Amino acid sequence: MAEPSRRELILKVAAQLLRHYGPQKTTMADVAREANVGVGSVYLEFPSKDALVEELSRRQYRAVLDAMRLTSEDTARHPAERLVRVLEARAVSFLALIDGGAHACDLLHCGSEAVKAAQGSYHEEERKLLGEILEDGRRSGDFDVTDVESTVRVLLLAYASFAPPWIFKLDQKRLGPEIGAMHNLVLNGLLRRNGGKKRAP
Repeated sequence: MAEPSRRELILKVAAQLLRHYGPQKTTMADVAREANVGVGSVYLEFPSKDALVEELSRRQYRAVLDAMRLTSEDTARHPAERLVRVLEARAVSFLALIDGGAHACDLLHCGSEAVKAAQGSYHEEERKLLGEILEDGRRSGDFDVTDVESTVRVLLLAYASFAPPWIFKLDQKRLGPEIGAMHNLVLNGLLRRNGGKKRAP
């Protein structure tokens, strides 16, 4: 098996240190020492700690997006089922990071400008993916959506609790039923379609 490149070694070591100590307390010198390379070698690969943190954050967000995209590929499924499965894949991917160390979640949500940059790119791709599913459902007549972009924004607001940082504070035992209830609320609403006693105001 081939040796990992210097860049990959630095990223691997940095990820371990950041998960344990957090971005604030991890220095480039720490990374160099643990990787057994010179500090200058670390700076040759990453011009700043922010660049290193941003790359690690982007990789974590990319893993979440990859899981969402993989789930979305089954276009034979009903658009509602595709949407539900994509949002569940997102939640499961985020939750998988909880056991990665005391500061594993800092690479997804913290005050760091590097993490915010990675997060911004992720949100753009996430909106695009959900927009494609909604557009497919609109074209097929399964979704009553007139403005896809606005609907995606509202949808993500509705599911905000199932994304960082809030998802890390939820009771994992209740998460399945709670996200299922959200799917039901979003897809079916609260109003009884037939036999309701009162009309909505």
